[in-house]
Amino acid sequence: MKQEEKTLGMPPAPVAETAHTAKPSAPVPDLSDGPRANEPAMLGFGGFLLGSISLAFYLKDVSVPANSLVASLPIMVFASTIMLLMASVWAMRLGDGVFAAVYGLFGTFWLSFSILSLALNNNWMGQFENIEQRQATANFVLVWAIVIILLTLTTLRLPSVFTLLFVVVSATLLVLFGSIEQAIDQTVNNPLKPSDPWLIYVGITTMFLFIAVGMYIFASFMHRATGAKNLPLGKPLIKSR
Repeated sequence: MKQEEKTLGMPPAPVAETAHTAKPSAPVPDLSDGPRANEPAMLGFGGFLLGSISLAFYLKDVSVPANSLVASLPIMVFASTIMLLMASVWAMRLGDGVFAAVYGLFGTFWLSFSILSLALNNNWMGQFENIEQRQATANFVLVWAIVIILLTLTTLRLPSVFTLLFVVVSATLLVLFGSIEQAIDQTVNNPLKPSDPWLIYVGITTMFLFIAVGMYIFASFMHRATGAKNLPLGKPLIKSR
């Protein structure tokens, strides 16, 4: 009896820590539904910038004999196209149909432009110097200009920086269309000594302008996704209902 009382009065023996009783480690942040996980714009506008900068650098040196658009095709196909289409699928899974369409449009633009450039440079559709081939390029640019203008008019309820981007992209496509038509006229009127159309330099200027706007949008979404202060995107030109 005394032995039992002595035993009851003793402090309990230390219990060895097990996997269940061990001190929990620092919690791992769950980013599955955090701000960094749900922003396809980081991928989409990254792809948009890669293709745009690559094309702008080509057009800047378009009169240099050693310059070749084919060198930019890997960026346009394997970077811009894939990144934009991935962003489109990502936005679609989030239920954002508007930006899924935006990324899908720009992604297929770079894909179709790459195929057109590859075909023309390899003379798959006849000699590139032929007026018919240049007119086909002009028609290609005009078709995309019409689509981007329609996109601009139907997305005026987005923040105004997107409207600015689409307006400048539309203007660039229209100017490039005019420069191709100008080059065709110069080739017809002066076939022995054709010169570069002056409109191409206007198109290059507007292209670098929309690249700057795209960089701002990319930085804004990246800032927000990483917890930094938002860069303002502007108020919509038309208020939603």
